[in-house]
Amino acid sequence: MVLYCRLKVYGAENIPTKGGVIIASNHIAGGDPPFVGSAVNRELYFLAKKELFENLFLRILIKSLNSIPVDRGVFDRNALVKAESVLKNGFGLILFPEGTRSKTGELGKGKPGVGLLARKAMVPIIPAYIENSKGFLRIPFTRRRIKVRFGSPIAPQRLSEIPDNNEGYRVIVEEVMDRIRELKEDSGSADLETVGK
Repeated sequence: MVLYCRLKVYGAENIPTKGGVIIASNHIAGGDPPFVGSAVNRELYFLAKKELFENLFLRILIKSLNSIPVDRGVFDRNALVKAESVLKNGFGLILFPEGTRSKTGELGKGKPGVGLLARKAMVPIIPAYIENSKGFLRIPFTRRRIKVRFGSPIAPQRLSEIPDNNEGYRVIVEEVMDRIRELKEDSGSADLETVGK
């Protein structure tokens, strides 16, 4: 995977080497879960919409990637319980706060479910920004490379200061999206520096 997409990783030192952790990333392509996962030297899980499990090939593939099926049309308590169990058992969980892929590449509004899960599990949240993954099947034939940037964690101590209610969950996800937005801006600045050299 790393060789296929010429993956370049920034900020990997921000990811704890053990214990439950949420990696919250933007989402622009279907390949984002394995790409983000390849940038982390830990076993990770991720949530996948239940419709993907209806296709035999996809079901086999995403199960091998530690996927947890989720019904996005309702409040899926079963998926929440499984995700919380993953975190409390010391594993990492990749989440996409926007809930769906961005067709334009622009960041959308985060959903409070990420805040709810983080507040219940009380584990660090690592913001992440992935770029160039759209059209990833063509990457070997282009000069593009996928880049993943990880920011500094939102610590459990910070989460404990936020109310454990719907308003608090929204506060958490807004902070997460702000951190992802900062990583996107840093990415643009880095590209400008490269061009200027």
